Amino acid sequence: MFAAAFLCLVFPARLAVAFDNAGPAAAAAAAATFALPLLYTVPLGRAVWKRHRNWLLAAQVVLTYLPFAIFGQDWVVGLPGFLAGLILLTVRAPVSWVLFGAVLMVEAALRIDISLPVGTSVSATIWAFSVPVNTAVALFGLVRLADLVTGLHATQAERAALATTRQRLRSEGRLREAIGDRLEAVNAHATAARLVLADIPDQARSQIVDAAAVARQALAQVRVAVADDDPDPSTSEAGQPGDTMAPRVARFVLVVVLCAFSTQIVANVVQSEPPTMAAVSSVLIVIAIVMLQLHHTPSRREGSRPRAWAWTLAAQTLLSLVSFRVELTLLAMATCAAGSMLLLLRGRWAWAGFVVISFTVGMIMAASRPYTTYNVTPYYPVYASTTVAAYGLVIYGLTRLSDLAHQVEAARQDLAQMAVLHERLRVARDVHDLLGLGLSAVALKCDLIIRLIGRDDTRARDELERLMTLVARARSDMLSVTGEAHNLLSLRSELDAARDTLATADIEVRALVPSSPVPPSIDAVLATVLREAITNILRHSTAQQCTIQLSVADGAFRLYVVNDGVPTAEVSTTSGVGVRSLRVRVQALGGQLTVGPDGKGRFEVMVKIPFTA
Repeated sequence: MFAAAFLCLVFPARLAVAFDNAGPAAAAAAAATFALPLLYTVPLGRAVWKRHRNWLLAAQVVLTYLPFAIFGQDWVVGLPGFLAGLILLTVRAPVSWVLFGAVLMVEAALRIDISLPVGTSVSATIWAFSVPVNTAVALFGLVRLADLVTGLHATQAERAALATTRQRLRSEGRLREAIGDRLEAVNAHATAARLVLADIPDQARSQIVDAAAVARQALAQVRVAVADDDPDPSTSEAGQPGDTMAPRVARFVLVVVLCAFSTQIVANVVQSEPPTMAAVSSVLIVIAIVMLQLHHTPSRREGSRPRAWAWTLAAQTLLSLVSFRVELTLLAMATCAAGSMLLLLRGRWAWAGFVVISFTVGMIMAASRPYTTYNVTPYYPVYASTTVAAYGLVIYGLTRLSDLAHQVEAARQDLAQMAVLHERLRVARDVHDLLGLGLSAVALKCDLIIRLIGRDDTRARDELERLMTLVARARSDMLSVTGEAHNLLSLRSELDAARDTLATADIEVRALVPSSPVPPSIDAVLATVLREAITNILRHSTAQQCTIQLSVADGAFRLYVVNDGVPTAEVSTTSGVGVRSLRVRVQALGGQLTVGPDGKGRFEVMVKIPFTA
């Protein structure tokens, strides 16, 4: 957008000069040089350039230099800047910069006439270099900055995904360290106990005692592992400030444009051979305007403005518009004031100030025609106004795109931090919901086997097999927590596990679950609720009986898990981490979760989830 607007504003300025120098034919030739650069600034044209770069560059060379052979020195100065800018945009560095220098050398060779007086020759040399450089670098900077900002937008999701992956790997490492090795140890103890159960029961019992201790250590560590996992996201890699090239490109291009512009203006002043005081004043005015511009255009956050901006803007505007009293050519420095209007004012006032500055320069140029020794033709007011507007837009565009790059980078960091937080919360929730019951079941199974050894070795052997199955399941749950594809729990399998686990703890189970199918998403949430309810019964209650009932009525699934043990410790679990986690899952499906004593000496967990038949 900025690059296209820049070309559209430069267009009438160059046409005015071409028409004034050599007539309509030169103006038509000048207009042709804008076509291919303008094509590059639109997405569809960019694709054409990508396919036919060499042919289009060759065409731009012809459009740039063929008119010089026809019109000679009357051909517009600076139009090779479009060719140089396209080379910087389409050819890889460092070849692009070599070709860029070659274009400048060719322009200098065509323009410099050593037979001219020294002052005129110096001015022509500076013009031959500064005007193409200004045009090329402005086009390159605006297009490249826009591409960088677009690229930052496109990589937001990728950065968030990368941050999530890193957090997942970090969580996986902590979980493996906390419980993975311990599960392997439990499995090793169970295997050793099975081998010596028949011959050395005391050794088998010792192995299972050790296994039970390790299982309870894993249960204690499972929450600690996630709770200690980088609790402050600002200290994680996702929260570190990102480095983007856009502000550096913007500063480089802006400095080049300002230097080329000011050098060009100072050279014009020197060429006119003014009195010493006027020459010194002109140089000081140019330096002051440039310094004020650098004050107005640092990399800023959205909505911020530099200190004393109202005073510095007023000073810059006055210096720009009254400088013609010293030297008429200094009016071109009003381009800085035009850019500052867009940067520092708000809304309509910004564009109004921009238009007023540009229009005023043209009016001053027109009014000065009868009173100046310069060859100010009727077309020069158009040239002056549009040039001020074009490069004022360059100053605004470079600064604005740099600000946008900062804002997009900040958004990328925020998105990555949110992704990390979301992943940490998910892992913590899944660890609590998935691993708690499995590890509790492993510990309880160990206790049962210890009681059976020496009393019923046959059943103890069977329970050892079940213990190893429980360990394998706990290991699978751990991998599911930190894997990219999270396994959905099944209500049926959780019901079977609940029966087995509660029976191990000598709790009588009554299950009333119909055989009708349950939608997978609802089934997974109900299974999670059941697992958490059973985990809390084992940890917090003195239950002797537990009833599990699933019903379907009035467009909703209802799951009840009721037990007859309601100690004070269990009542406190109604607002614990597990309940909050379950409530999040249930509410995500539009359901309700109720947890607490039912008033009849029992503790009840009830979940209701609506469904569409």
